[in-house]
Amino acid sequence: MTTPVVPILKNLYTHRTATTERPCFVCNKYTNAVLTTDNGLDWFYTCTSHLDDRGFATAFPEPEKIPPTPPKSKEKKEPTKKEKNADKTAKDEKDSKDSTKTKDEKDEKDKDEKNKDEKDKDEKNKDEKSKDKKETNKKQPPPIPSPPKPKQYILHRDIFYLRESNLNKKRREKKVQNLLEQLPSVPKTSLQ
Repeated sequence: MTTPVVPILKNLYTHRTATTERPCFVCNKYTNAVLTTDNGLDWFYTCTSHLDDRGFATAFPEPEKIPPTPPKSKEKKEPTKKEKNADKTAKDEKDSKDSTKTKDEKDEKDKDEKNKDEKDKDEKNKDEKSKDKKETNKKQPPPIPSPPKPKQYILHRDIFYLRESNLNKKRREKKVQNLLEQLPSVPKTSLQ
């Protein structure tokens, strides 16, 4: 005959809120706060005032949250070889332009006017893009905040012992009930 594997009760209870009120495990006042194990093996109603009592339960320390990584700062990086070479060529071109100032003033004025026109167009495009971004931001619903994680508690050893003994008592009663169902019934006729 094989014995069934009995799940082990762990001393880690999660605080939940029930829809109906029932008497508290400790003081018999009606409450809707429930402490339950993760596997659903044990649960009981308790007042929230008992949860603050260190003689009843202590809050399970939550794992430390990893702080978000800070955005990359705009620190000066050491330029790579390619960047250094590009900078040198740009400087050489600039020096050569300065040394050969033979361009006409008309060409410079025309270029300045073209640059102004391009800047005006760029500003208009930026304004339109920012308006489009604002409209798309309005269309997107705000992110839904995640519900707070329920608090977890570790019961005091005496209270946990009571919960274990209560659970073991229920298991024994169920086992006895199963054995009683397997026994033959009492005869209903007289022995004459």
